[in-house]
Formats: sequence, structure tokens, C-alpha cells
Amino acid sequence: MSRILLLLKACSFSLFADAQGFFSGSFQSNTNFFIRDTAIGAANLPHYDNYKVGTDAWLNLNYNNEKYGLEIGARVDFLYNTILWVPTNPQTNGGLGIVYIKKKVKDVTITGGYFYDQIASGIIYRSWEERPLGIDNALLGARVQYDFKDYLKVKAFSGVQKNRFTIYKQLITGFNAEGNANIKDKVTLQPGVGFINRSMDKESMEMLVSRIETLDSTQRFVPKFNVYALTFYNTLTAGNFSWYIEGAFKTREAVRGYNDILYNKPGNIIYTTLNYSQKGLGVSLSFKRTEYFSMRISPNDYNAQGIFQGLMNFLPPLSKQHSLRLPARYFAPSQDQQELAFGADINYSPNKKMSFNFNGSYIRDNVKGTAVVEAKLKDTDTTLSPVRNFFAEGFVSGIFKPIKNFEIEVGFQYVRYNRLLYLNEGNIAVDAYTPFTEISYRFNRKMSVRMELQYQHVTKDFGQWIYGLLEFNVAPRWSVAVSDMWNFKPNPDNPVPSARKGNHYYSAFLAFTHHAHRFSINYVKQVEGIVCTGGVCRFEPAFSGVKVAITSTF
Repeated sequence: MSRILLLLKACSFSLFADAQGFFSGSFQSNTNFFIRDTAIGAANLPHYDNYKVGTDAWLNLNYNNEKYGLEIGARVDFLYNTILWVPTNPQTNGGLGIVYIKKKVKDVTITGGYFYDQIASGIIYRSWEERPLGIDNALLGARVQYDFKDYLKVKAFSGVQKNRFTIYKQLITGFNAEGNANIKDKVTLQPGVGFINRSMDKESMEMLVSRIETLDSTQRFVPKFNVYALTFYNTLTAGNFSWYIEGAFKTREAVRGYNDILYNKPGNIIYTTLNYSQKGLGVSLSFKRTEYFSMRISPNDYNAQGIFQGLMNFLPPLSKQHSLRLPARYFAPSQDQQELAFGADINYSPNKKMSFNFNGSYIRDNVKGTAVVEAKLKDTDTTLSPVRNFFAEGFVSGIFKPIKNFEIEVGFQYVRYNRLLYLNEGNIAVDAYTPFTEISYRFNRKMSVRMELQYQHVTKDFGQWIYGLLEFNVAPRWSVAVSDMWNFKPNPDNPVPSARKGNHYYSAFLAFTHHAHRFSINYVKQVEGIVCTGGVCRFEPAFSGVKVAITSTF
């Protein structure tokens, strides 16, 4: 690492005087002041009982020189009592998050150091950063990419994956080729192929063998050091239609069943989307079938305290990602063992004053025949899904603009949610009914006000909710908002004791923006539940406290 830093320093000093080069950067800081609140369950954890304060900060520095085709970058991370990695267990660490050098010579681009990348939709490989969920699985290694005009792009890479501030020992090697061909007017093909090999290290293999030896003799198998995954994909565009399809296969390896027992399984997946768009109308249909497609550094690196540790890929979810508070409470993240998912989304705008959105999704297991056993409730062979139906959602909304500066949205959501599968909380199918409205009014070019009202009826979970938000903005500097999420008729049978009372979850927000700098402070009470970002989700306990954030670019 010290050699990389010296190289970066030498390159930056030697090219600093060149008029073609420039520096840029960004800074982000989030500080949490934890306030104990036993009423909502924000207590009996180290950050509420002892630490009281936690800070996460990232500083990015980049140098670009177009004349020499050179790019140099580094990021310094500092996380003190952070709850990003494990929401129930604050941790502290800091250091160099990433550092890289990228050099372009004609049509060839070479990258060395830490970098992010993915193949196709990410099904067989994706390295990315998602700060709100504590995901940062950059690859430390080298990548070579060749661009042949607009017709062909080929890249190959190899390296080891990072986990926070440590480096895994397993080697990852990948290859990806993508083409672009015009068949005739308004008809194009964009085919691609990708390949990934993960080679396990000796120490991880010994740990895996030890676990397999604890199984019944009929369940034991001989694990393999290497796993291979191959994907084929294509995007066909013809006029107003666009069709994407991807099929992937992985070789046999040790995977975890729902009962946490290891099984020797190959995997496969097919994912496709069909889109149609014209003036005033957009239609999107999607389908995904998954069978044992877990791509991890090794089965040893999955545990309840760090479900994103060792994650090598991304499975696109098909359920709708909501921005409103109550509709967003029930989301279906992708399942890597068994999943059959269908989705449809329709947007219709008959004129400039109104538009409508219709969305539906249905997710279940992909096993034929009778209903499968409930794996989390029995000690039998349970590689299959715990219940047959996972998730179903129906959503409709309409946006109306009766006058120029006034906009109102009304909508309704119905969700059936499998708590056993997604929350591991008993064999209960939750039905949630959520009507909502959002109203916006712009007084002039600078001042505007926005209001949200939402109601949710979900008797088998928290009971009945009502949520209200009022936000006032003075562009481009000020934004202030207050909200309350009130469990006014709680479920007396809720397994969480703190949720059996009618709690208020208040929030007060203030933000100030000056040029490229933004400062915000937010007093928050947040109910426990699933938090999702970018289609990736995790369960978080209740939160109570003050959040102070700073973002800056330069």
C-alpha cells in the first residue's frame, strides 16, 4: 500500500504544472447523536447506553489529465462508532478506502488499485459502494479494457475483494465482451457475454470442510476450490420496443439452505424486461427465475451480523421501490435460493395536466407441484423456500395539475408480505392497505410547499399508522420539514413489546445549501423495519437521535 501512495504522489507532483490537468474532490460527513428512547425500542444497545455519538466521513480526491489520458484517485474513510456495518453493534475503523490509477492509451484503458465494476446487470458480478447500507466491496487488482470504436468493448480483470478495511484472500478473475450492431433503421442489437471465476484460499477451504464434516453422512460432499459463472445477455431495440434478456449459470458449489445447512448445488437464473414507450404511454414488463444463485467469496462469509460481507453480485429486484414512507415499509429484496418473480409497470399521460401509474408484482418460489415445506419451522431437508408465496403488490397513483403551480397526487397500495421469509418472524402473511396523497404548491420561482398524508392498515404487523409531513423550500438555499408517523391503533399481539403502544415517530429537518456545500440537521425517531437503497435491503432496529450531515464538492 505504501508503494501505491508513493506512486500516486510522484505522478501528481510531476503532472501538477500541466495546464491540461485538474484536481477535484468531495467530502461527506454524517454524525449521529444517539438519544435513548425505551418507548420505541431504541435502548439496550452500546450506542444508546454508552457511546452516544458516531461519525462517518469520506474524503475523495481525484486528478484528471486529458492530455496524458491519466486519472488518479483516492478516498479516505473515517468511521467512528458507525452503525452502517452492523446496526446493533457500533464499530470504529479508518484509513484509505480506495486508491487507483487509470491510464488510457488510444483504445486501451488500464486500471490498477481499487475499482468498481460490473458485468451486465450484475447477476454474476458487481462491485459497488452503497453507503447508506455499509456496502463497499471494491476489487483490489488490475483491469484492462479495449474499445474498438462503437462496435465492441472487451475487458478483463483480476484481483481480491475488500471487506471494509481488510482484504479477502480469494482470487476473482473476470471477462466481459459487449457488442453493438445496427441491423437496419431503428433496430439494434447489443449482445454480451461475461465470465467469472472465484478461487478459494486454503484457510477458507479448511473452515468449509470442518462445517461439512458436522453434517449427517448422507449430506456430506466434497467441496471445490473454484466456482465458475457464465452469463449471456442481449438488448434488442426496435422502434418503440426494447427487450433485455440475460441468462446465467454457475457451477456446483457449497451453498447455504434456509436452515443454514450447506448443500452442494449448481445455480441458474434468467432475467428479462420488455419495454414499450411512445408519447404519453410507457409499459414495462419483467420476469425473473432464480435457483441457488448465491455468488459469495465463500459460504463462510455469510452471517446475520453482516449479510453483505463477501457479496460478489447483485440480483435485480422486481418489486417497486417507493419513496413515500409508509408504502416503502414492505419491499421484496431478491432471494438467491428460490424465486419466481413477475412485474409490470404502466405510465399513462393523456395530457400535460394528468398522469397515471399502475404497478404490480408477484413473487413466489419456483418449485413445481404441491406447496413446499416451511423450512424455518422444521428440521427436515429445507433447501426449498419456506412458503410458496413470497410477495404480492398492487399499486395505482394519479398526478393532477389543475393549475400551473399546483400539483396533487393520490394513490393506493396493497401488499401481501411474507414475514417468515423476509423478517424471520413466524409464519404470518401480512396484508397492508395504504392510501396516500401528496400535494405541492409553488408560490413563485423560489418558494414552494409540499405536504404528504398517508394511512396504513396492517393488523398483523404494527396495526394502523398515519403519517404526515409538511415541507417548505426557499430555493436554492433553505429547506425545512416536520413530520410524524403515529401508530395510533397498535397491534396488541405484536412480538415487539415496544410496538404494542401507540408511539409517535417525530422528525424535524433543516437544510442549508451554499453553492456546492450542503448542511443539514435532522431530529429523528424511526421505527424498526426494512431499509432499502438501490434495491438492496436490510433490517434495522429503531432509531432515536439527531443526525447532522455535511456534503461538499470542489
